Amino acid sequence: MNLSLCSVLFSTSLFAIEQTSVDEIFTEIESGMAIKPAELTRKLEYLKTHISPDDFPHYLRLQSALCWNHDPTDEKQRAEAVKLADKHLASDKISHFPEIFTDIKLCRAWFYQHQGRVVLALEEYNQVVGDAYQLESTKLIADARSVRGAMYSFQGNFAQALEDLITAQHLYDSLKLEYWSLYNLTELATSYRRFGDPQTALKYYQQLETKFIELGDMNSATGVLSEMAIALEELGEYERALEKYLKAHKYWTEQGSERGSSTIAVNISGTLLKLNRIDEAKAYLTEAGHSVKPNDEAFYSFMKLFEAQVHLMQADPVQALIELDDAKAAFSRVKNTRGMAQLLLLESQSHSAQQDWKQAFSSLEQYLVLHNELDAKLQSNRTTEMRTRFNTKRIETENERLVEYQRIKEHELKIVKQNKQLEYAVLILAFIIIFIISFFAFKQAQKSKLLEVLAMTDHLTQLPNRRHTYATGEKLFSVKPPSLALILFDADNFKSVNDNYGHDIGDKALIELAKISSSHMRKADLVGRVGGEEFLIILPETTLYQATEIAQRLVNSIAKSDLGDIAANFGMTISAGIAAQEKDKSFSELLQRADSALYQAKSEGRNCAVSNTSLSDAETDKA
Repeated sequence: MNLSLCSVLFSTSLFAIEQTSVDEIFTEIESGMAIKPAELTRKLEYLKTHISPDDFPHYLRLQSALCWNHDPTDEKQRAEAVKLADKHLASDKISHFPEIFTDIKLCRAWFYQHQGRVVLALEEYNQVVGDAYQLESTKLIADARSVRGAMYSFQGNFAQALEDLITAQHLYDSLKLEYWSLYNLTELATSYRRFGDPQTALKYYQQLETKFIELGDMNSATGVLSEMAIALEELGEYERALEKYLKAHKYWTEQGSERGSSTIAVNISGTLLKLNRIDEAKAYLTEAGHSVKPNDEAFYSFMKLFEAQVHLMQADPVQALIELDDAKAAFSRVKNTRGMAQLLLLESQSHSAQQDWKQAFSSLEQYLVLHNELDAKLQSNRTTEMRTRFNTKRIETENERLVEYQRIKEHELKIVKQNKQLEYAVLILAFIIIFIISFFAFKQAQKSKLLEVLAMTDHLTQLPNRRHTYATGEKLFSVKPPSLALILFDADNFKSVNDNYGHDIGDKALIELAKISSSHMRKADLVGRVGGEEFLIILPETTLYQATEIAQRLVNSIAKSDLGDIAANFGMTISAGIAAQEKDKSFSELLQRADSALYQAKSEGRNCAVSNTSLSDAETDKA
């Protein structure tokens, strides 16, 4: 990937021409542009013929290119890539070329990942990222953070994935590496999809598909088409998703790519099962089984999961459990938490079908633990995503500084080679640029302060936003003695408001909810908007009994409010959950109890307030 090397001089003009030709081929291969397999093989063979092992810099550059151009879907080629990397990384000579050494190490880590050795891959990715920053190699930093971010995304670690992929995106854009930028943007879009934001992902996918088609890279365009189908699935648009999957399946079949069509067949079967078209799903699973093997964990795990689902739907829970055992092993190897959660739920259903209640309960219990972990991680990831989006300017500035510094360094080296006298001019230029960077950094710091203020307020309701509200709650939670209460409420059936009246009316309704709830509170209380139609009230020095009374008054007040100014015959109700600080170890635990109470309020018919307490009834009465 990042294979920048010093030029090697030859004594004859013939060698100079050969050298230019070799460098041009390297530039084309390393640009990331789509090259047909036969053409790529021809170019690599040309390089092997025209580069001598004595020309060590170019020889190593070739070895790095050969490492990256092994097929990651082929088990034998994956092993060959790792073996090649091991050979060169063990060489003493390569230590004189740290960028090539680090790039080959990154290549080895990438193939570790495709072998399912994800722990080892992550360890090596972390080392490469650190080494790339020490080398101040902008392209290598982008490459390492891009592949690491893609792995984080697959594993469900979206916070780290976004940090890596956004950083890589800015670096690729700064370096004007169009193809690598597009590939990284594909991973970034996929991260947003996996994160639970398929709408944003679809926006990026549509742009990417158009761009890849313009570049004539139909393989990548078809890959994006498959990702679009997954996003549509997550939006519940199964027919549209199926249409795109079938288009991708047709393309790979026409290209003669058995693996391409087989992996798409796995996804098609999952969509067909959601549409209850079991026989068609079975046919595609049979097709997939010809090529998708256990060493291809990403697709094999879901293929087995879908086969188990088919057996369960056809009242064969025994066979379903057999398939689930295979799927479980594959999910475990690649540490796919999201897939494992789906599996445990299906496993519980299979045991239930056999009336094996003990095992059904055990699987369901494991599912709930995993589901809660995913929810907790998602909440943390959403907070990190907000921070990452607000820090985008900071990341961009830092990346620009890194790119600019590297360009200055390269410029200095060229000038030193040309004339010693120009060294002073380069130093002056460097000081000027450093001054300019410092000036812009100062301006950026001022801008960041303004953004920080804006980041604390919800733009629609002008209430404190989620970040500010949670920070206030964390601060008040630590006050002794414990005396904090929370009211978590949201509008009942708010989706129907947007569907029936439109989003403008929905926005006005949220503004009115903010006004009414704020008017019921004391000066010391805080009302914040923490979600779409979800609000959190923080009540310092308040008991559970007092908070429950306040919540009930608020519920009644909103139910009786005349909202005719918003729309004719318009009315709203809310559901509220209340919790007061008792034995909670953290603000998150207190908030979780309020959320549980809110869920109970909705379960009891909405338009009501329900409290949650960990104390006994006697203790509650005493309080």
